Parts: sequence; C-alpha cells; structure tokens
Amino acid sequence: MCSPDQVMSNEMSATENAYKGELQTPALTNNADAKDISTVQQDKSLNNGLKAKQTKHVCFPSGGKIVSGSAEPWNPWEAAGSFTVDEIIASYKLSCEKLGVQPIHKLLTQLQKITEVHHRIKCLDLKGEKLDYESCEALEEIFKRMQFKLINLEWVKLDENGASSLFDIMEYYDSAVHLNISFTKHIGSRGWVAAAQLIRKSSSLKEFAACGIPLMEHNARSVAQGLKFNSHLRVLRLDNASLSGRPLMLLVSALNVNQMLQELYLADNNLNSVQDSMYLRELLQSNCTIRLLDLKNNCIFDTGLKDICEGLKRQKQGLKTLILWNNKLTHKGMSHLAAILPKLTCLETLNLGHNPLNNEGIHRLKEALIANRSVIRLGLVSTAITCEGAVATAEFIVESAGILRLDLRRNRIRTGGLMALSLALRLNHSLVRLDLDKEPMGETEEWLIETQKLQLDEILKSCKRNLLMRQEKMEEEKDEDKKQALSLELTLE
Repeated sequence: MCSPDQVMSNEMSATENAYKGELQTPALTNNADAKDISTVQQDKSLNNGLKAKQTKHVCFPSGGKIVSGSAEPWNPWEAAGSFTVDEIIASYKLSCEKLGVQPIHKLLTQLQKITEVHHRIKCLDLKGEKLDYESCEALEEIFKRMQFKLINLEWVKLDENGASSLFDIMEYYDSAVHLNISFTKHIGSRGWVAAAQLIRKSSSLKEFAACGIPLMEHNARSVAQGLKFNSHLRVLRLDNASLSGRPLMLLVSALNVNQMLQELYLADNNLNSVQDSMYLRELLQSNCTIRLLDLKNNCIFDTGLKDICEGLKRQKQGLKTLILWNNKLTHKGMSHLAAILPKLTCLETLNLGHNPLNNEGIHRLKEALIANRSVIRLGLVSTAITCEGAVATAEFIVESAGILRLDLRRNRIRTGGLMALSLALRLNHSLVRLDLDKEPMGETEEWLIETQKLQLDEILKSCKRNLLMRQEKMEEEKDEDKKQALSLELTLE
C-alpha cells in the first residue's frame, strides 16, 4: 500500500503530464480534405480515478470563406433631397412635440423663406436663442435634411448637454462650412470635446469661430487634438479667448503639425512678451501654411516683437498678412523689424497701427521698407508721427514700385507733410489709396487750411490716376493671357 506522500506525488505527476499533452503542437495530416488540424492526445486514466481529457478540434471553413461580404457606411444624405420644406418643418414640429419643447419661431421664419433644399442654404441664424438639450435634439430633424454654408450660434444660451448633442449632430450630418459659436460661454468640457470632434472629422467645415469664450487648459487640449488631425479647416478665430500661457502653448503644438490652416485670429488675448511671444516664434518657425496672423490688442511689446521677428526669418513662402495693431510697440522695436524686412519675400500686408512709433520709428523702418519688395499694404494709423515722419514716408513712396495702400490717418500731419506726400505721388505710379484725415490738421491760418485742402485734392487725383493705370494694365494682361491661351489651343489642334 502506497504512502500518502507517494499518492500525492503520483497525482501531481499525472496532472503535469496532462498539461504537457495539452500544450503539444499537433502534426498536420497528409490528407488535404482533413478538417482536424490540431489533435491533442488523451492522457491515460489516473490511478486516483481522474477522467481522461476529451479530444479537442479547431476547424476552419474550407475555400477561404471566413469573410462573407462587406458594406459601405450608410450615407445620411441619400434621401435628403426627397423632402420639401413643408415636410421638413412638419417633421421638426412633430419632434418638438414629442420632446416637449416649443419650436423656435426665429428658425421657422427662416425655413419658410427657403425654396431650394438640394444645395447648401446660405445661413442658419440662431443668434441669442435659448437651446436646451431637448431643443438641440429636435434640431436633428432639420440637420438631417438640410446643410448650410453658415450656422451662427453667437450668444446662444447653450448648456453642456445641449452643446455636446448639437455638435455631435452637426458633425454626423456635415452641417456647416462656417460655424460661429462666439460668446456662447457655458458649453462645458463635454461640449468642447464634441466641438473638437467636429473640427477633426467634418469634411466641409472650413471656418470655426469661438471668440469671447475663455478657453481653459483642459478644453484647449481637446481643441488642440482636433486641430492636430484636421485636414479641412482653413480659418480659426479665437479672439478674446484667454489664451495666454498653456492654452496658447497647446494650440501652437497642434499647429506645428497642422499644415492646412491659413488664417489665425488671436486678438485681445492679453498675449505677453515673456512666454507667449516665444510660442509665437515657434509657430512661425515651424508652420509655413498660415497666411494671416492677427495679433491686435495684445501686449507683445518690443521684446516680444524681437521673438516674432526671429520666427519670421523662416517664413520664405508662408505668412502674407501680419497685424500688430495696438501692441505697445515703440521706435525701439522697429529696429528688430527693420532687420528682417529686407529678407521677407512673401509678406504683403503689415499693420502697425495704434503703436507709439513716433518719427524715429518711421526713420528706422524707411530703408528696410525700400529694400523690401513684397509689402504692398502698410498701416500706420495713430502712430504719433508728424510732418517729419510724413517726409520719411514720402521718401519711401518715391522709391517703392509696389506699394498699393498706405494708411496715415489720426496722425498730426500738417501742411508740410501733405506737400511732401503730394510731391511723392507725382513720381509714384503704384499707390492707389492713401488714407489721410479729411479735415485739415493743426492749422489756424486760412491760407494754410486752403493749402491743405489743395494738397489733399492733388493726392486723391494722383491715386485715381494710378488706379486707372493699374486697371488698364490688368486688362492688357488678361487680353495677353487670352491670346496666349488661344495660340496654345491652335497649336495643339
């Protein structure tokens, strides 16, 4: 009779052998029609009465029939054109009744004016309306049958649940080309997540505006994720969105990857010259697809402008419009700009308005503007320049062959400065618009006031002359292009 230790040893050995048998790789049979491709040997019965394991089989369909078919995703617009406006309105009213909400009178008024539903409607305006979750759900009856060029949700009273639902619906039905949710402040985290998904996935959305909504860091992260993988959005407006600091950093990190956005509006965000200007430098160094950068009404200062100019060095064929209106720039900062302007070949519009540049700032810019051949629009509104600065500007006008528009309003340019500008325009044949204050500035004597009026008239006549010359030249170029195209067609024939 075996001892208890021997019995236990035999049981453990038998169990171990059973697992070994289960893990063994079976040999394939030579029969091509055999369906059993894996066989596990049965273990012998154990002395203690353990049952032998059953044979296991793994079977696959013959002839490669595992995948039986495929289906394309359902297109929600296949039957959209079969509805009339009256039927869409009736469906919307019925949905409102089921959800226990009142139809939006402003919406019904707009729908009744629509005559064609087969193409995108120009605008759906819900500005200032109150939209709770049920009201947003009812709107699906509209969005599943109509698409719009612009959906305006400015100042809409929208909560987190409603925002999440509405953006999901708009993303699914690809509802808008331009979406404006500015000043809709209570959309919450889930609303921003849904908005980010809309930005990321909508193939038709080209412009997104969310001005006047504080974009906190966690919400900025969601938007950044949407932007990073977006391939359709062209215009992003985030004015007055409290972006200073980490929200701007997250936005820039996304735009370093995104190479589709063309216009970026970041006005009134209190962007500073400490860290924000460095983020902007990084943006300009890494992104060469943005054509317009609007930074008006921030706090860039001269030190921040230095960072921006460092970023501009990389802009060989990207940025065309730079707006630095009201950023507390002085004549000192113009030295940084003057150093980079001769090297810029793509910048066309430079707006330095509402910065105290003074005459010294214009003197520092003059030679750089003459050396630059790309800037065709220059804004110097309210830059504290006088006749001295106007004379320096006139010297630039004489030398420039490409400047089209120059704005010098709200400066103390008196008779001497106007005379210099008038003389410069006699020699310049490109400037078609020179904006000046209409009323005579800073003169009390009658003959000086009359002289100013005469100079303003002369300036206007010169601009009109240049405009006519430009139009004639464009017509000649069009005719020449047509002749070349016709000649090419005849050659091909």
